[in-house]
Amino acid sequence: MSYKSKSVSKSVTGSSPVRPTRIDNQALRQCWSVSTGTNSAQIFNSFVSLTKEEKKMFANNLKTPRNYIPAILKHQPSHGWVIEYYAIDPEGIMRRMVVKMNQLKKRFTLTADFKSHCNMVVCNINAKLASGWTPFGEQQNTRLYTPIGDVMGEYLREKAEELRPDTMVNYRSFVKVFSTWINQICPGAHCSLFNKVMAVKFMDYLRDTHKLSGRAWNNRLKQARAFFSWALEKCYVAQNPFASIKTKREQPKKRVMIPKETRARISEYFASTIPQYNVLMQLVYSALIRPKEAWRLKIANINLSEGYISVESEESKTHYSRIAALTPKLREDIARMISGAKQTDYLFSKNYTPGAKQIVYSRFRKEWDIMRKALRLPPEMQLYSLRDTGIHEMLKSGIDPLTVMQHADHHDLSMTTRYANHVDRHLVETICAKAPRF
Repeated sequence: MSYKSKSVSKSVTGSSPVRPTRIDNQALRQCWSVSTGTNSAQIFNSFVSLTKEEKKMFANNLKTPRNYIPAILKHQPSHGWVIEYYAIDPEGIMRRMVVKMNQLKKRFTLTADFKSHCNMVVCNINAKLASGWTPFGEQQNTRLYTPIGDVMGEYLREKAEELRPDTMVNYRSFVKVFSTWINQICPGAHCSLFNKVMAVKFMDYLRDTHKLSGRAWNNRLKQARAFFSWALEKCYVAQNPFASIKTKREQPKKRVMIPKETRARISEYFASTIPQYNVLMQLVYSALIRPKEAWRLKIANINLSEGYISVESEESKTHYSRIAALTPKLREDIARMISGAKQTDYLFSKNYTPGAKQIVYSRFRKEWDIMRKALRLPPEMQLYSLRDTGIHEMLKSGIDPLTVMQHADHHDLSMTTRYANHVDRHLVETICAKAPRF
């Protein structure tokens, strides 16, 4: 029995066939020694340590005709570093396959580290060949063998060019958790080795070690899907291992309304401590500007003559521009606050007054927590609760849902009308007074 053989060199760009020759079984068994001048056991030992029994079993396996010849790492004077192996194509022709590794080598400072990584790739190819895999019908792609740590670094660099610095905090947090787990389980692994089994193990690790809630677990799952979707688009992986993992059931968000009398107590407290904080609360409650959006506002965004604040796409949570209407009371308070300020100043700077440098965002929450403890309010009452309360009371006051939706920067009415389902303490009085009589 004999095989036809063709030599095929594959890289990212494709393949180029070489004139076929005849190779019999003896040539197949001696292919490594013919191509390198050493015997097969020596080459295999160059990247895998074998016991005596394993060497004997390996030598016996070479005597058995098979439809592939295992991969090896070679350095060719003309082509540089390559991984070479043989496989039979659908026409029954034994073809020499070459994966060029020169581009991958640029990612490594030390040649020893590069060779160690390539040897892992060799073992992976041989395992796939032994399981019946064939390279024909798919494009050889050296990006599949890029270390996953390098891929995550490239992911962060690209996202940093597209997203705001505060948005990047979530991306870096995920990469830190993911890379820590990878380094514990399989350091140096490349992206194409990451499969659904490993994805499930990672999510189990988050559940058991980090004790995540359903909502936080789902957020990590979405981040993992986003990373591997990007890696798939960039040809670092062949599939997204997180795509078919189902999300967990989430507990509904607890949206707590802040009654009018409680708002009056809060306003009195800040009037005697930080008067400008009342402007922040009014922006959240009546202008429906999110706290982080208010933190980004500059004097140039405020148009007092027309009675609105322009929230640009770069400052908005949803990345859409909009205008937020100002009530007469809020216009008066802002006018006093920004008197003499520059157009380039931030609305909230040091001591909550306009200035060239933003106030530290965490101070919004810290000041609120101090007030909440002083007035003995429940922990569910947060600064953001003022926005929820404002939407709820606008809907109850008769403002049409479409207008509230636009003012609140929601994408659809279903999101806006959720706020109408909160417990209304005056519901019984309203129904008794206005419901038609039987």
